[in-house]
Amino acid sequence: MQSIFVFLKDVYDELIFYPDSEFIEDSAKVPGITNNSIIKAWKILKDNFDLKIPYVEIKKKIPICGGLGGGSSDAACFINSVFDLWGFSIEEKLAKIKLCRELGSDACVFLFKYFKDCQSVYINGTGFSGDISDTNLSFRDRYIVVVNNGSKLSTKEVFRNFKGPFCKENNDIAGVLEKFNNSLQKSAFELMPSLKKVIDDILLTSPLFCGVSGSGSTCFGLYENKNDAKNAKALLKNYPFVEISRI
Repeated sequence: MQSIFVFLKDVYDELIFYPDSEFIEDSAKVPGITNNSIIKAWKILKDNFDLKIPYVEIKKKIPICGGLGGGSSDAACFINSVFDLWGFSIEEKLAKIKLCRELGSDACVFLFKYFKDCQSVYINGTGFSGDISDTNLSFRDRYIVVVNNGSKLSTKEVFRNFKGPFCKENNDIAGVLEKFNNSLQKSAFELMPSLKKVIDDILLTSPLFCGVSGSGSTCFGLYENKNDAKNAKALLKNYPFVEISRI
């Protein structure tokens, strides 16, 4: 898989740490989530390090099963923050990424993002075994509007439904950018036909580009500036989740 992850500055969950208190599972639970990534991350840290892990609370804002990597980002932020508390260097952090493979491929990408403090990442392969690198892409002052119609999609089901073809012609980031498309979008539409209406509505706002984010169910539009993004948000205001973000 060749993929570009672009990280949003203004759409995020919030983790609140209490360094003077010990972590307990109940504090990290989120309503509606049975497979909690923070608790998985805590178990990895507990099993591999003999160091204190602080109490944390989560304020969830990113749609669940929305293709925005909310759970993976939360787990990565949690691990990075704990590493910072212990005083790990960037080199020490990067050496520990392999310990976190079981969190999933996206979590490793977000760990790389937090460890290296980069705004976009290119992955060639998978987060389990692929190469992850900083793209050094510049998006200038462009903005993204993310839209979720309240539906949920299972990443596993979208991949299972995917019938190809796999893209094999581009083996570097320049090639991916030149012919960028989301290969999973067709599979997401088949499983959740209502997403096509979301994309059609975004297209009416004249974005530079629009598509399904990851495996869905969130869609997005890319805009030249903040004013264009604000106008788009106003036109899409009837959706339950519509947010503007810098890149």
